[in-house]
Amino acid sequence: MAHHQHLRDFARPRHVGAVILAAGHGERIGAGPKALLEVGGKPLLLHVLESMGSNSAVKSVVVTAPHSLVSVFRDLIDSAEQRVPVRVARGGPTRQHSARLGVEALPPEADWVAVTDVARPFTPRGTVDALLDELRIPLGSGRSGRPPCGIIPSLPLVDSLHLLDEDPFLGAPFDRSLLRAAQTPQIFDRSCATDAYAAAAREGLEFTDDAGMIRHFGGSVAAGRGDAANFKITYERDLALAEAFHAHLSTASAAGSSAHG
Repeated sequence: MAHHQHLRDFARPRHVGAVILAAGHGERIGAGPKALLEVGGKPLLLHVLESMGSNSAVKSVVVTAPHSLVSVFRDLIDSAEQRVPVRVARGGPTRQHSARLGVEALPPEADWVAVTDVARPFTPRGTVDALLDELRIPLGSGRSGRPPCGIIPSLPLVDSLHLLDEDPFLGAPFDRSLLRAAQTPQIFDRSCATDAYAAAAREGLEFTDDAGMIRHFGGSVAAGRGDAANFKITYERDLALAEAFHAHLSTASAAGSSAHG
């Protein structure tokens, strides 16, 4: 894929198409599709739509849905005012397949894509815009001399890490400064993403995130600043944490409004 890493104009305004991956059935939580789970009395899907809609660069959105819930998702989206056009597309059997279908469903004028998970309801407003600003900094600074394919929010790890020796014994400590935890939204030049999806499909490879897939096929990806609040709801305990965090944000917001009243 490396020969597709043409020079990109990072300075001009872009049409970023956001893809919200919501086609999963929430098996690990066991409470139905994550998109319809509520935090603070509002479905996760609407939380994430608000977050994506807060970015000036995002001009269109595609939501991938389980086949049986396309109309349900459409009705839910129509019930809330959206700043940009939102389309619901059928998802695939895997995250990667859904991401590919979502990118394909974006309008042709979307030259950049931002792929995110419906299970991250607290993505800070303006995250896509902020990451695009960060992306201008490493322009041309990669080892190859070519600009990166994109950028993702990432966090340094805080726990001590050890390699596993013969289970259950710990091996040598591992330098955690070399590691980053990947978050979403992950933002890429659309041609880089579509080339990588096609290559992965040809070779029958599955990756845990789009950055890893693009990196595997020769693209470079910048590590942008993540946010600890942008955590992913995976297990039932995470849903309880999300409710508590939402209550904290609501209290802080109310206190701030009172102070400025």
